[in-house]
Amino acid sequence: MNIKMVYFTLILFTTFWVIGCSNIQDDMKTTDTDNYNHIREVAWEFIREKGWDDTAREDWQSAVVKQKIADSSYEMLDPTFVGKEALSVSFKDRGKVVIGTPSILVDPATNEVIGYMPGE
Repeated sequence: MNIKMVYFTLILFTTFWVIGCSNIQDDMKTTDTDNYNHIREVAWEFIREKGWDDTAREDWQSAVVKQKIADSSYEMLDPTFVGKEALSVSFKDRGKVVIGTPSILVDPATNEVIGYMPGE
């Protein structure tokens, strides 16, 4: 085998390996997102109870869920959660509004709302 064939094989193998790993990571993101529907629903119900649903789009299923550490920038309903991991749920606004829909913090262990960050 000549050296060009060795380099070509190495590059080909590396390319397939990188593509394969990125597909696995994309699949994991999709699965994680799908598992948060109950969290979205809990946050949406809180939004409705507070009367903030007039600024948010009603397609609560498309809300973005991210892992966050609860801190003092949130209005905490239970201050014992400051510094602990929580799930932040952000809803899309209906359009041009003066104050946007608050992001909601949910405790991943109990699925209860523990705080919110008022929209801007």
